Amino acid sequence: MSLQFLRQRSKNALDRFKVRDLGLTAEGLEAWGKTDFGRYLRHHEQRVLQEKYARLPGYRLMHLGLAPDQQLLDCFEHMHRFSLSAAPSAEAAAISSCAELPLPADVVDVAVLHHAVEFSVSPKAVLAEVSRVVAPGGHLLLCMFNPYGPHGALKFPMQLFSDRPQYCFHNLRKGRVIDWLSLLNFQVLEIDHGAYNLPLNRSHWTEQDSIWEKFGQKVRFPLGNFYIIHAVKRVARGISSRSLWRKATTDSHFMGSRQQADPMRKKNTKPPQGTS
Repeated sequence: MSLQFLRQRSKNALDRFKVRDLGLTAEGLEAWGKTDFGRYLRHHEQRVLQEKYARLPGYRLMHLGLAPDQQLLDCFEHMHRFSLSAAPSAEAAAISSCAELPLPADVVDVAVLHHAVEFSVSPKAVLAEVSRVVAPGGHLLLCMFNPYGPHGALKFPMQLFSDRPQYCFHNLRKGRVIDWLSLLNFQVLEIDHGAYNLPLNRSHWTEQDSIWEKFGQKVRFPLGNFYIIHAVKRVARGISSRSLWRKATTDSHFMGSRQQADPMRKKNTKPPQGTS
């Protein structure tokens, strides 16, 4: 067995652990989303989004991430809803890289990132680009795989034996993502968890919740297959010229009042110089 053959085998094994661009894995992820477990995940994600975030304020809603689903967009009541996809799709408004969106700054009222962050090569670049297009006061909904959930825990063992795209993603902790959002001027308001069953193909899971599922939802157990972060973009407040004018006017009025209240106060004059 030659050294070159061993190097090639080791390189192929390491490539399984690298996250590839979403445009290259979108087709495989779309096929996985049609499995029983994929439908189960999407069913519970849509339920959380519809029950808690369907009426967020604003007019423009952007969906970014996995293959767009009309049912997911229909969870919301916004007037203008559109999807951007990294691969050709019939329901996408445009094909775009998640790190380079064809939108001007500050135009999106609600951005839904449906697993776009962990399946991208650079999660930080995706969040930074989304922060650019979200308007001040706009809302951000991040659907992420939980690294401590069943699917996240099976990621590394499955990568040793399979190169399936559903196991090729960044395992990102909530605390890490919250720190990134804070640096991008977002304030996290709420975190939801869901889909507690094992990653097995069971069609009845989308129709009826198991006992373990009901228990996890009741106590809000933080070990579900996914978590959803709801954050709002802070409004930058600067010091206006009007505020400075008010401050200067107040200071001058205060000094004038002091001089009127102390009539015995003399002006500071120089003493006369003596003659030589």
